[in-house]
Amino acid sequence: MKESNEIFFEQYKLFAESAEKVSDRRQSTNNYFLTLNSALLAFTGYLTSISFRIWHIVLALAGISICILWILNIKSFRTLNSAKFKLLHKMEEQLPAKLFTDEWEYLDKGNKEGYMRFSKIEQGIPIVFLILYLIIIALRIFS
Repeated sequence: MKESNEIFFEQYKLFAESAEKVSDRRQSTNNYFLTLNSALLAFTGYLTSISFRIWHIVLALAGISICILWILNIKSFRTLNSAKFKLLHKMEEQLPAKLFTDEWEYLDKGNKEGYMRFSKIEQGIPIVFLILYLIIIALRIFS
């Protein structure tokens, strides 16, 4: 029985680490999209100085596409992590302490200040870039 408990706890630890790795990959992906959008906007600004009007629209459409992919990526990571944490919560039913379960319980119900999930905040960044690209298109079309 003791060996079975040790194996179960090892599996739990490995699964918790895999959830952390997903979060690390998510942050790396966000950094990639942030860098890509920043470079695209900088290049669009450079084109303003040399007057390539049509390219502003083309680059803005590319930027919008990138932002949509970024938002979909965030949703995908959120879904993956949600599944991982549901399984961790289920595994914790067999452990003496339910740290992840208790943390989520506190954040969802016991936190008077209100907890806003990181993925909701995180989606604001590509939306800001998306709005900037729409402004670029509008300025080019109406000027």
